[in-house]
Amino acid sequence: MRSILKSKNKKGAIELSMTTVVVIVLSMTMLVLGLVLVRSIFTGATELVDITNEKTKAQIIDLFADEESSDLIVLLGSDKTIKVKADTDLAWAAIAARTIDGTASSRDRLQYKLTLDQNSDCLQRNAKAIVESWFSGIGTYRNFDGYEGDTSTATVKFGIPKATALCTQTVNIDVKDVKLNQDVGGKYFIIQVISKGFLG
Repeated sequence: MRSILKSKNKKGAIELSMTTVVVIVLSMTMLVLGLVLVRSIFTGATELVDITNEKTKAQIIDLFADEESSDLIVLLGSDKTIKVKADTDLAWAAIAARTIDGTASSRDRLQYKLTLDQNSDCLQRNAKAIVESWFSGIGTYRNFDGYEGDTSTATVKFGIPKATALCTQTVNIDVKDVKLNQDVGGKYFIIQVISKGFLG
């Protein structure tokens, strides 16, 4: 009788070990597949950003090729509005400017400054410090990100915190030519904070 119980216990132990091995193998397979999927998503996202940057540069060159174009461009469509959900870590608007005299630009020749329109309702619905925290360096001149020929480009990056009230904020852009000590021009864009939605 004891020998029968011993053989049943050994058989149960072997079945338990086989089940454990199968579970471990399946878990490792799922982990590897998950890592490959995440890697492919991030690789695709990086390539998409590079393609978008190249298309943005090409669009800027085309806009400046038009002789009637101004010396300052904001790439956001005709209404100059970007809709951003509350709790967005990173949103951006592309701006470009060219030198007044048509000579070559440099990283620090053209500079831009962002200021908040004081009549926008975001400043009424949210504390001024919160709205200013969306950007880094608001109210101070800063260098453009890159340049080519007489054109300088920059990506204005900002983020909207989770508890921000729904509102609309106009952001003014002023550009100056440091070498000539002259203003290049001024434009604006509008940030419309929208609800995050039920599913995020």
